[in-house]
Amino acid sequence: MKITCPKCNAVGSIPEHEIPEAGRFVSCPRCQQGFTVRKPHANKDSYLVDTCPACNFSTFGDETFGICPKCGVLIKSFVERQREEVLQQRNQELLTKKFNRDEDLPPAEVESAPVADFIENLHPVNLVGWGVALAAVVIVAAGLWGVIDYDGQAIQARLSEQRDEQVSGWYVFINYGFMHWVKSIYGLLTLSVAVMFLRHMHFSLKALTWLIWTAMAYVPVSMIVGFILWVLEPIPHTIAGYLIEIFNIIFISALVGIPLYMLERYLHERTITTVVRL
Repeated sequence: MKITCPKCNAVGSIPEHEIPEAGRFVSCPRCQQGFTVRKPHANKDSYLVDTCPACNFSTFGDETFGICPKCGVLIKSFVERQREEVLQQRNQELLTKKFNRDEDLPPAEVESAPVADFIENLHPVNLVGWGVALAAVVIVAAGLWGVIDYDGQAIQARLSEQRDEQVSGWYVFINYGFMHWVKSIYGLLTLSVAVMFLRHMHFSLKALTWLIWTAMAYVPVSMIVGFILWVLEPIPHTIAGYLIEIFNIIFISALVGIPLYMLERYLHERTITTVVRL
């Protein structure tokens, strides 16, 4: 510990374990002033030990210390850090207990704690996985419904009648039928990734991240392309119409993109990555 001469303010140091409880009389090497050095009073939050838990230094007596005179470690910080590490390790074990459960566990033992199993099934990984799977089913259903309901010849005839010119079948398919197939394929791909995510496959987290970014990019890009095609249509346009279309692009992109971005950020939380690794 550091000591200071009360007369000339010279600073020195002395091992704390060499100071008895009653204090130690020392003389200043500069001014020869004598004074008594006492151990600092420990508060209720300090840790006093006779053996350092870090380097195993010991006083081999009744003398205790809060800072190791050999390695200089603060006993309180060292002990609290050990306790925190043990607590984190225990929380990690409890978190992954369900996912490391032995498959040969007797059925009677599994059924003996239905409430605990229900709580474990509410783990964020399961909630995210089932949520993504449900969204994928809706996308697949919407895409397949569009594919089944698509009638290219009827649409081609209607457009040709409206424009007084023949409209090609490829134009009709690209503008009215292609996106139904894209939705169906994207939904099936998302559903398969969600199943792999629920099974904690190591690459499913990265694949799900890519699908989310794809959806965030698709919405504004598709709306901008639609806006450009609308502008190129041989129909009258107004300033109010332009403003409404631009507002729709911004509003819908934010409405879809913000929740997806928050979900993508949440996938990188420790509660997810400790179970489903990249």
